[in-house]
Amino acid sequence: MSSDPHSSRRDARSSDGVTSVDEDWTQLRTLLLAPERTQLDELRERLDNRSVEPRDISRVLPEAFAMRGPGDQQMSTVLTPYVENGFTSTVRKSPQVIVDAIAPIMGPAIRQAITRALQSMTEALNHSLDESLSVRGLQWRLEAWRTGRPFAEVVLLHRLRYRVDQVFLIHRDTGLSLHHVAAEGVVVQDEHVLSGMLTAIQEYVRDSFGASQSQALNQFQVGEWTVWIEQGSRAYLAGVIRGNPPASLREKLRDVLDRIHAEQADALASFDGDAAPFQTLQPLLEDCLQAHYEAPPRSALKLWILGGAVLLVCFWWGWTAYQAHARWTHFLAQLKVEPGILVTSANPTWGGYHLEGLRDPIAKDPLSVMSEAGIDPSTVTAQWSPFYALDPQLIMRRAQVMLKPPSTVQFRVDGEILVATGSASTEWVKETRRLALLVPGITQYRDEALIQVVVSDLLNQVNRTVIHFAPGSTRIEPLDRPRLSALADVLRNLDQAVAPSGERVRLAISGSADDTGPAALNVELSRQRAEAVLAVLGGAHLGPSTTVTTGVGGGLDNRGASTQYPAQRIVTFQASIESVHHDSEPSRP
Repeated sequence: MSSDPHSSRRDARSSDGVTSVDEDWTQLRTLLLAPERTQLDELRERLDNRSVEPRDISRVLPEAFAMRGPGDQQMSTVLTPYVENGFTSTVRKSPQVIVDAIAPIMGPAIRQAITRALQSMTEALNHSLDESLSVRGLQWRLEAWRTGRPFAEVVLLHRLRYRVDQVFLIHRDTGLSLHHVAAEGVVVQDEHVLSGMLTAIQEYVRDSFGASQSQALNQFQVGEWTVWIEQGSRAYLAGVIRGNPPASLREKLRDVLDRIHAEQADALASFDGDAAPFQTLQPLLEDCLQAHYEAPPRSALKLWILGGAVLLVCFWWGWTAYQAHARWTHFLAQLKVEPGILVTSANPTWGGYHLEGLRDPIAKDPLSVMSEAGIDPSTVTAQWSPFYALDPQLIMRRAQVMLKPPSTVQFRVDGEILVATGSASTEWVKETRRLALLVPGITQYRDEALIQVVVSDLLNQVNRTVIHFAPGSTRIEPLDRPRLSALADVLRNLDQAVAPSGERVRLAISGSADDTGPAALNVELSRQRAEAVLAVLGGAHLGPSTTVTTGVGGGLDNRGASTQYPAQRIVTFQASIESVHHDSEPSRP
């Protein structure tokens, strides 16, 4: 079998041409239809898998809620748990957000509730106080104790003229309750049951008497309560009233009902059982909860009590004024007899007193006299002018202050004469003779009976004094005790004599013993004898200007015994005068 080479080459060229054309058309179709094919593939994939994207739902979710929301209980049932959980989480995490949101609503409501509660409490308290002291009030207290009710409640019930306990707003066609309010303290039953009962009663009465729809029951009474009903075109008001209400109350109910029909016309016409739109009528209905009480009768007992209280206040005021006047009079009497004080004017002022007078600088302070008389010094204004009083006790006090006599000098005032007695140093006597006539009230000074004490003589008396002791004893003999008493007087006179000149007395008390026994024992015995004498004299400081030292007198021999009084058991004294500013240089021995 033979083959043609040329024929084979033509077939190959033909086959290659067709293949290249198909590839070109495929590429061209891909370029032109690739976007549409991709979209078709996505749509086919979405239809096959039926998956729903969140963004697709977000586009239609608001419209879906709007379409199924009204009257669809199933959606409310489904969403309620999620809304409650979200609200609870929000309250726990951010309570301030909720507070800020409800504050504009709750604030006025809370304030209104508090105001009504305070008004009710104040009114009950006023009524209770009005009747608490009357005979009828005592009867009502007995009734409160017997019934177990609070006294305020019993008073309100007896004095109550009328009070609207409850107000119902009821839909006329359906008989359902639209809103209901009740007074403070009123026990409220199921409002829906009560509204249905009122509607049933009206229908029964209308059917029983063959009345038309325009005719309705306007009032009926149950026990102590009266029910007033005001009819409207789409709703009616029912007020439960205790007591005997006036006709003006019915006008009030009518006005409120007309206003409700005007403001809630659309809500009444389209009422389908949801009473939420009528919650805004709360203030209007609360205005119908009126109450009126009888004015308390005038009680003779209260008038007597009021008169007694006034008399008691007047008596207390009069007694207080009398006591204040008595204290003031007693104070003025004390000032009158007080030396150095002269009252020239004493006038009462508004809320106090005003004093004017003369007062000696060394007289008693009038403030202390006020305190003794029981008068508050803050209620008294005083103006005192200084002067020198010539009362003998003030002259004496002034002489004591100016002349500064020692304790051994006594002053006596005899008219205008100052008499000095006792004893004093020559220096003080000379100085006093110069200054005595400068004392106000003194025209003459006499000191003939005053003993002048010479310091040198006193020093000699001290230095010549010797106290003897028995062998081995530190006890002062009875015969020496008068000598020590006299020595104490001399030391006091000496101390007072040098005090005005600024000098001091230095007294050395030295004890000694004989040469019998050990030297150390004798030294200790000598010191103990000096200390025993010092104790009898009165201590280490006999006077403010006297300094005392004790020790062993004289020198000691080779055995330690005193050489000045080697065979004497005595205590000797050595007094000297020294300047305060030059302690190391004695003024005179």
